Formats: sequence, structure tokens, C-alpha cells
Amino acid sequence: MSSLAWFQDGVGYGAVELSTWHDLMVPRGSFAHVFRSTNEFACTANTGPRTVSVGAGSVLVGGAAGGGTWGWHSGATIAVPVASNDNPRKDLIVARLTTLTADGVNGVSLELIQGVPAASAQVPARPAGAVAVCVVSVPKAVTTFTITPCRTTGQYADQAALCNGSVAVDWAGALPPAAGFPVGFALYDYGTNQRWVRRGDGTWFTSDPGPWVLCTPQNVQAKDGTNVTVTGTLYIRESSTQWEIQGQLSFNPSKDLDQLVYPATAPASISRPKQNTYGSAGQSYSSNSAGGVGRVALMTSGSIEYGNDGTCANVYINEQLSKSPWNS
Repeated sequence: MSSLAWFQDGVGYGAVELSTWHDLMVPRGSFAHVFRSTNEFACTANTGPRTVSVGAGSVLVGGAAGGGTWGWHSGATIAVPVASNDNPRKDLIVARLTTLTADGVNGVSLELIQGVPAASAQVPARPAGAVAVCVVSVPKAVTTFTITPCRTTGQYADQAALCNGSVAVDWAGALPPAAGFPVGFALYDYGTNQRWVRRGDGTWFTSDPGPWVLCTPQNVQAKDGTNVTVTGTLYIRESSTQWEIQGQLSFNPSKDLDQLVYPATAPASISRPKQNTYGSAGQSYSSNSAGGVGRVALMTSGSIEYGNDGTCANVYINEQLSKSPWNS
């Protein structure tokens, strides 16, 4: 049997050994290409001179069968071609490996791949051996343009970044399929500030709560037919272990509702429980009376249910609803 020690003086190594080394040192699951950090190749649009400034960066450009090659570039200013008079266009700025060498490592070129003007403009294909840095959107017959960074934001699902030992993405709250990662793999979503771990059952798990998102107030009707306007601000967020609901809802007119109502709805980004899940809420009965406690629930439909006894003016909610095999 043979062995390979990384690295020994006087021993020669080739591309295969270097590729294997990168696989060992940069576990990355289904991500082929990994930026050294979330700040690599930062882009700034200069609409006056029609250029995009791309900052310095390092990236591991993965091979088709694993491994890959690290490349580095000191940054560049890239000219944006003039707009079409007939249709908008989308260009793609990439960092592409070249055969040039500098300081003993493969070189990288920063390039703009010009798209085709069209009524529904499409981003041109990313070349082989390259990573996408940003999309340049060029409206027709104007001198301005906009840029959209796309290094780790999900437009290219095989691109990610390293972040203090974890692989990091910012996919607007979405995650790549867990099946593409080994058990125990740590993935950091720096857009939601959550650290996810791939569980043995093939799912992602996090104890970090996601960002607070607004629920939508819904007007209700009392049992006697009175229409009640619901205003206020109610937030909800969740992790793998619980939902949290916080805020205040106000009822006008103050009313003994005398039945269960649905004064708010959680956004679609929040998961729905398998079973209606219940908690409690502080309540002021009216402007002249002491407060009380009502019942609040997150329903399977995503509605926030509320029930009380007495005249309801304001509902104050600060509730944690635990997830379990029963309701999630």
C-alpha cells in the first residue's frame, strides 16, 4: 500500500494530488465553487464612465469530478458596452481561471460576457472554469445600468463562500437540498443569520431563529354581526424548535367578540403547523378596565386565531409555540 503526506519537502505533486488536497481541506457538499469569504470580488457600478469596479478576491473553482483550483485576482475596472436602442440586455461578469501563472498559483481573469438584447433579456451562460460575480442589467437606449451581485445568492446554485469554517450562502431564506451534503455538515445563511446542520434523517436543523416578518392584520366580525377593524403590528419568526409571535393588535370598536376570530395571517415564508398550536396573550378589555388573558393560536392555515371573554380593546402577544412531532 502507498500513502501520501501533505506536504513534504522534495516531493513532487501534480494536479491530481492538489485537487484531492482541496477536497480534503474544503468540505463543500454540493457546491463546486467556493469564495474565500463573503466579501470576495465586491462590485461597484460607475454609471458615468460606464464601468464596473470589481474588488480583489480568491475563489476555489471546482472541477467536474471534485477537487479544484484556487485562483486570486487583485481586482479590475470593467467597461460596460453601450446599450441597444431597441431592447434591454443582461451581461455577466465572471472570474475565470486562465493558464497564466503568478506567484506559483493559477491566474484568474475578470471578464464581462455580453448578453443578447431582447425584449425578455436573458443572462448569458457562465463559461466553463468560471464563477459568476454579478449581473449587469442594461436598459435600452439609456446610459445608466444596474448591477446585481450573484456570487452566493442562489442564482448559481453551485456557488458559495467560506465563513469562519462554515460554508455560507444568502439565498433569501431558502436552502439547497440536504441530500447533497454529508451528515453534520454546517451551512451558514448569512442573510438570515442562521447556522444550519444536516441531520441524519436528511433534513436541515437550526436552533437559530429566523428574521422577524410581519403578519397581515385581518378585520373580524363579532358574533352579533358587528364589523371590527383590526390594526397594529404583529411579528412572527421561527426556528427548527419553535415559532415566536410578538406584537400588539387593536380592535375598533372595542367589543365583546363572543367567538373565535382570525385577526392576522402569517406570511407564506413561515411554515404551517400540522395541528393547530395554542398559547396565551395579554389583553386590555377596554380603555377603562383592567387587562386579562386571551387565547392565541397558530392555525394549520397560517391564520392567527384569537379568543377571549369580555370586551377586547388591545391584544398584546409575546408567545413561543414549541414544535414537536405532533405539530411540525
